[in-house]
Amino acid sequence: MSDGRTAAGFEPALAAESEDGEAWSSGYEWVTNCTVDGFVGRVQAMREGDAPGTEGGVGPRPAAAVRALHAFAVRRSVDELIRSAARFDDRDAVTVLATAALYRNILQAAELAIKQWDVEHQPGGAADGGPRLIDGVIHDIACQRTVLDVAVFVRRCRDAGRHEMVDRTVRVFTTPSSGRTNLDKALLYVALRDEECVEEAAELLRRSLVAITENGAQTPDTVPRQFHDLAGALHHVSPRERILEEWADAQLQLDDDFVHETRQIIAQLIATRTDGPDTLVEHVGKRRTRHDIAEICGRLSRPPHAAKCAEIRRHAAAREKTEDLAEIVRTWYESDALKGTTEELLADIVARGAARDAGPRSLRELDRLDTALSNVNAPAECRRMLRVAAAVHTDGRTGAELVALLGKVERPRDRNRAARTVARRLAARVLANSAEADLFVEYVHGLRGAGRTEAVYLACKELADPSDPVPAPDGSGAVVARIAARLYDADLRRDGRDPRRDGWDLLERCLENEQRITPQEVAVVVAQLRLSAMNEEDRHFLLRATVGRWSDARRREEAVAELSEKGFDAEAREVIRSLR
Repeated sequence: MSDGRTAAGFEPALAAESEDGEAWSSGYEWVTNCTVDGFVGRVQAMREGDAPGTEGGVGPRPAAAVRALHAFAVRRSVDELIRSAARFDDRDAVTVLATAALYRNILQAAELAIKQWDVEHQPGGAADGGPRLIDGVIHDIACQRTVLDVAVFVRRCRDAGRHEMVDRTVRVFTTPSSGRTNLDKALLYVALRDEECVEEAAELLRRSLVAITENGAQTPDTVPRQFHDLAGALHHVSPRERILEEWADAQLQLDDDFVHETRQIIAQLIATRTDGPDTLVEHVGKRRTRHDIAEICGRLSRPPHAAKCAEIRRHAAAREKTEDLAEIVRTWYESDALKGTTEELLADIVARGAARDAGPRSLRELDRLDTALSNVNAPAECRRMLRVAAAVHTDGRTGAELVALLGKVERPRDRNRAARTVARRLAARVLANSAEADLFVEYVHGLRGAGRTEAVYLACKELADPSDPVPAPDGSGAVVARIAARLYDADLRRDGRDPRRDGWDLLERCLENEQRITPQEVAVVVAQLRLSAMNEEDRHFLLRATVGRWSDARRREEAVAELSEKGFDAEAREVIRSLR
């Protein structure tokens, strides 16, 4: 951060005191009582020196002239400096005023700047073509004084009603060419608030973010570092506050022009944060309006920032208020940039988004959301997609809930596609964790009761012969056998039904898939069937019709050997018998 000691034409080192304790300017007491015209003439003489050839003459002493100007700026009163500025050459006037603005205490510097501003805005001043010296004064104060001094300067200008001076000071301070770091900006932000300049602090933050955005358009490689630096600096100076979030909330309450600019800034800020959890992402998703969410996410919807958009979407999907969710869905669907991801938004809402650990939304909640979508005049397509999204979410659902949700899907084509998705997801979960076998059984029984024959077929087919080309998990054969045996036993207990229905079909599909089931798993299936209600005749017939017809003779012989080793000699003979 700048230390505020460099003035035009003067080096700070010159202000150091000599060893005897007297300042180097001790020889310039004459500047305090001479006339302005006399001072100007003497400074000019120092610069020119005596004419060449003058006996005992003195050569040019430009450094002495600089010291004299410095002494004049420090020793004369503020009012005298203002009056004399018009008598100096413009460059000397800038030097004197800038030196006074930097070396005097900040209250005197503010008084000087305000009075010079007033002079230049009088008739015949800078507004009428006269010299404009105040710009240099404001620039030097903004760029070279400490941030605490700048904060006091802004407050004094504001209290004096010089709001344009305030605006210029903030603008100069935040300009990339000012040399101010993002730490400087963070420090000035908190200093301005401490001076009760809350609006000015907000404007400083806005201009800092705008400046980084505009500068980043020219040098994109610097944007992520700068944005992270500013956010990190704000966190450093006030770790417990959510400064960016509070600023965003305040800015988004202003006129539309500021709102759109603020949304752009927020999107840019989110896009370039890469270090851990982003509280601004969470804030936008949880707290901001549907229009804020839609515009910010719309700006982040394309790679490489689509993941940030998804993070905001998940936080928005975690909201509890049904009406808010319905409005977000409608606005999202109406956005050209986001319409294509409405299904993902609805899937997140069903899963409860960022709060998914709490489990999916209940059927009652989903019914209320369906009604709310109708109440906010959301397109019918939103309700259709909601029902499909609810139907295909299997985590945290019971079999009965899955059947009920599938039944709410109205279009046959959608229902068939949803049933296929449920079958695939449910099979993957069951095969990976045998503890969920009961879920599959309950689901199939429920489908039978609801007359969803096609869905039953898809579920059993997916379990026995998954469509995803991945290796079968260890122990999957035993899981399928356990489920099939339970289905078989349940069908057998139902009067008037063919026992060879769901359980039998599942076993048949499982055992005939020689590329997936191993010889060892065949023995596991047989062991399970021996404990079930299936009689010996049916069991033998099943083995002959499946394992006995394997085309790979080597694997078939391995299955026979495995059955014999496990003591299932009768079953082994049946497999061999099918070959004769």
